[in-house]
Amino acid sequence: MRCTDENQGEFYGQESWGKAVYQEIIVPEKIVFTDMFADEGGNAADGMPVTLVTLTFVEHEGKAKLIMRSRFASVEGLQQVMGMGIVQGCTSQFYRLDDLLEKLQGLR
Repeated sequence: MRCTDENQGEFYGQESWGKAVYQEIIVPEKIVFTDMFADEGGNAADGMPVTLVTLTFVEHEGKAKLIMRSRFASVEGLQQVMGMGIVQGCTSQFYRLDDLLEKLQGLR
């Protein structure tokens, strides 16, 4: 990720790297992967928590509903990423995905 929003102050221009290792994909029901902070070469970052993420897709009122669960090895790891703004970051990405899907479907 690269921050391209000049309004983000000290974060503008910063880059963050991550790595996902997929463990299970069951089309169209579930995706399971480990998510980790990494360096530019894809090496896991020392001292940063690894997250086990499970995405489950279910039908709800004629639409697809996504359930995202994240599991951390420790409370400290969870607190670390919470302090870094993981909830706000994930939320903003889902809003962006929503906008893109609406655009692609011609709803806007």
